[in-house]
Amino acid sequence: MTLGAFIWLVWRRGSTPVRIERPAGLLWFALIALVLIQLIPLPFALWTTLPGRELAKAALDLVGEQPWGAISLTPMRTVDTLLMLLCAFTAYVLGAQLDAAGRSTLLTVILGLMVASALLAIAQFGAGPQSSLYLYAITNSDSGVGFFSNANHLANFLSGGIVLIGWWLAERVAERRAPATGELFVAGLALLLLLVAIYTTKSRAGAIFALIALGFAFMQLPLRQIGINRRVALIGGGGVLAVGASVLALLFTGTLASGEFGFAEGEESRVSLVPELLRIARDFLPFGTGVGSFDSIYRSYETRDGLQFGYLNQAHNEYLQIPIEFGIFGVAALIACLIWYARRAWQAFRGEPESLTINRQQRAAAMVILFAIVHSAGDYPLRTDGFAVYFALLCALLTPPSVPRRQGGGRIGRASGPRIGNTIPGLSYS
Repeated sequence: MTLGAFIWLVWRRGSTPVRIERPAGLLWFALIALVLIQLIPLPFALWTTLPGRELAKAALDLVGEQPWGAISLTPMRTVDTLLMLLCAFTAYVLGAQLDAAGRSTLLTVILGLMVASALLAIAQFGAGPQSSLYLYAITNSDSGVGFFSNANHLANFLSGGIVLIGWWLAERVAERRAPATGELFVAGLALLLLLVAIYTTKSRAGAIFALIALGFAFMQLPLRQIGINRRVALIGGGGVLAVGASVLALLFTGTLASGEFGFAEGEESRVSLVPELLRIARDFLPFGTGVGSFDSIYRSYETRDGLQFGYLNQAHNEYLQIPIEFGIFGVAALIACLIWYARRAWQAFRGEPESLTINRQQRAAAMVILFAIVHSAGDYPLRTDGFAVYFALLCALLTPPSVPRRQGGGRIGRASGPRIGNTIPGLSYS
């Protein structure tokens, strides 16, 4: 399905080329290339010279085999990640082709999916752990997870929905100078559903993100157009955030919700794993173990004292898992992506906007993306297919819509094929 969408998208239809921002395009191609390079077969003599292959070499020597090997120690899992990356890339390119109206529609649809996921999470939580409403066999069956299998990922997703409610109201204000009563009711009801659903996730990160999202949503409202005094609004907003912070303190200390937001078994030990994770990354420098290989590699380092009923399928810290799986090249790509985001977010909040509508979309996307960036320090939201596609769409909204160039007279009869060009002049980076 993704392959069909990509072929339809990239191959020219008529005279309309596919255009994406050059820096973002280079980053995507670099990420895909890094994964592809990890799958290139190497001769046994060369493969065994790579750091960290001693255990694998010893096992092969025992059976008397010398097969070719790739940088990735788990090639099939790396292929799975490549397919997920291609899905996200296709979503990014699709989002980058949308004009302002199309992007507004996309954000509205995403917000609708968030509300639907919140309703499902509330139903799952109410029906209990044995509910047939859970979509995955391995899931947080004592919490609301919505369309996800991980409650923390849903909480992050729904926190972004609170931000989008602020964007949606700002759009309505821009059209009429004041939202209608029905629109305020819909926004309030959606906000209540999202907050209740976040509560059902029992996610501490989600609770914190929800409070921050309330502030982000408030920041998007054009108070002057609505006729609200800025000082009164700041006092009221500050009061709401203070009450929210107090509620969080009561939740985290177990005063409310009977300790449901406390640390689960094994979670407190994740911090103590940092030195061991750094050691694994060091052992496999500079090329890493291959994306998707963390589970298998960590098992070979796990000591008897560290064994427990649960297992560590991911490092729960992207900023440590990327050096393990990608080596120094992954770290370089990560830094480049963060720089790209910082520049785009800075432009959304500080630059002179070409369009107020586009500017509102970019600011909302920048705020929501920040949740995923921060959350990745303690979890792995971008390792799931759905969240990766969602994240890629948000990244596409950070860039301005593309403007097709006029075809020159000398280009008549040019063969069709994929093209990638620049975006709005003056807004793309060279």
